[in-house]
Amino acid sequence: MMVRANYLSVLGLLGMSLMGISQARAAEDPTGYWATEKNESQIHITHCGDKLCGNIFWMKEPNDAKGALRLDKENEDEVKRKRPLLGLQLINMKPEDDYWKGTVYNPTNGKTYDATLKILSKNQVELKGCVAYILCGGQKWTREDAKTANTSETGVGKAATIKPDAAHGGTGIPAAHKASAPVPAAPSE
Repeated sequence: MMVRANYLSVLGLLGMSLMGISQARAAEDPTGYWATEKNESQIHITHCGDKLCGNIFWMKEPNDAKGALRLDKENEDEVKRKRPLLGLQLINMKPEDDYWKGTVYNPTNGKTYDATLKILSKNQVELKGCVAYILCGGQKWTREDAKTANTSETGVGKAATIKPDAAHGGTGIPAAHKASAPVPAAPSE
């Protein structure tokens, strides 16, 4: 009887130890606002169900040369080429050990890549995208507060209003929204 009690105690301790290891290895939570490497845009990372979504929340230059909102014109799907970049979902990932794994969409070339997101520190993440896990590229993003319409040096930047789109089951994909001209900054005294 004593041997059985000791055996159960050892199993219990082993179970708690393994639980601690799995919790320590669990992917950290990268939700928040992240400035891209060249500070051209800000990505808002949120939970959408059991996934992680990242949408373009702010752009340094949200409008093209004619003043119209920049569109997803490089998308391989012709129907999606009229979507505004501001508010567009780029990241779709699930937790995997101590990082996040899924896909990232690159609106510059209209392609979607296998990707990982790893937290390097409280204020820095690394996003890596790969083609066939052979050709990989990446960026390190810096955590920051949400930007507003006039936080870029030129006052041109615009923040998106991101709302889950009911047509996509509220998955964090933004509802369509209309562009408006940036509001000029109030003069300082």
